Amino acid sequence: MVKRLILLLLLAALISTASEAVTIRRGKKGRKYLRRLSLVDNLRNDKLRIYEEYGYPVHRVRVRGYGTVKEYWRYLEIGVEFVFDEDSNLIKKNRFWPENRRKRFEY
Repeated sequence: MVKRLILLLLLAALISTASEAVTIRRGKKGRKYLRRLSLVDNLRNDKLRIYEEYGYPVHRVRVRGYGTVKEYWRYLEIGVEFVFDEDSNLIKKNRFWPENRRKRFEY
């Protein structure tokens, strides 16, 4: 009788934690997922507008130097680079020849 009660409580605890495990992701993929979510939540000004228009910036570099912070977002498939200041305002937009990455690997 006691063993059945302990087994029942153990199963109830496992079921309740299993439902939480679906929403909380752990490991490398979980950290990646959280970084993307937190990026979207913290965007404002021009960065938010560019994100909504072009999507997630895969090639993103943040540079700190000479007392300023600049962030570079590159979209290789489109051939556009955006440069932002520390207040998320767009400084300049650079265009370059789009890179077709799939074509690079075809022989």
